[in-house]
Amino acid sequence: SDTAKFTEFTIVLERFYNSLSNDERLRIENELTNRMGDYQKIHKRELETTGIVKIGLDEFKILATGNIPGKPLNQFSLDEYNTYLRIATTIGEGMFWGFDGQGESANDVYVLDKNLKIVGSVQNLGLTERIYSARFIEDKGYLVTFRQIDPFFVLDLSNPQKPELKGQLKIPGYSSYLHPITKDKILGIGKEEANVKISLFNVSDPENPTEISKYNLDEYWSDILNTHHAFLLDEKHEIFFLPGSRGGYIFSYKGDKLELKRAVSDILAKRAVYINDYLYVIGENKIVVLNELNWEKIKELEF
Repeated sequence: SDTAKFTEFTIVLERFYNSLSNDERLRIENELTNRMGDYQKIHKRELETTGIVKIGLDEFKILATGNIPGKPLNQFSLDEYNTYLRIATTIGEGMFWGFDGQGESANDVYVLDKNLKIVGSVQNLGLTERIYSARFIEDKGYLVTFRQIDPFFVLDLSNPQKPELKGQLKIPGYSSYLHPITKDKILGIGKEEANVKISLFNVSDPENPTEISKYNLDEYWSDILNTHHAFLLDEKHEIFFLPGSRGGYIFSYKGDKLELKRAVSDILAKRAVYINDYLYVIGENKIVVLNELNWEKIKELEF
């Protein structure tokens, strides 16, 4: 088996190492590290893959299987549209035979048909970086990669056989969650340096995406950076909620401008729900009820 062969190879390699002098061992270790890095750079899409299984829900039978290079970040990295599956992956950040990835990381988007065969791809987005967030909306794809700056990529996926990068925007920080406000407006929540950052992107012109509004929150963390379940959008009042380490925050996006409408302090805020025109901010220590028409506090329940 492959496992037995790998074990045998490891034993042989260890014996070879033990037969060398310390000087020669040090030289060979450096040679191996550099050559393995070169090998990874050339073959990274073969060494790191993700398997996909398509299961029919009628009879729970396997309908198709496939493989793509790299690893997806989360459920927003996959999306099906018009029978085609689109997947965003990062490649080149793993380890190979115990060696750290020396090659250049890259980010790809693959389009697969109903038989899970790759029919198109866009490769090498954000070289040396990794995906922090992804979102697919109909025939468009949006991707954020990060290492030092935040490239926001806009992809045209209207032709599954020839997906292409249409535009990009480079701004400080990163967005770890993307949420569509409208078809042409995308909300990004992430961090810039030590603070939580909120960005509103205009993608009506795919070749020229712009950040039309930005707000740096005096918070070092929000649970939205960890899970999308912490985010709440109320389209009727054009607001969204996010929890922070110091309280809960309600933002308006009316008129394509981010405005902090209400901050709720002294609460270990976790989630929020709305019922009719009332917003319930739920924390570990209390629940606060706000009137969405004027943002006055109606009631609170401590526990």
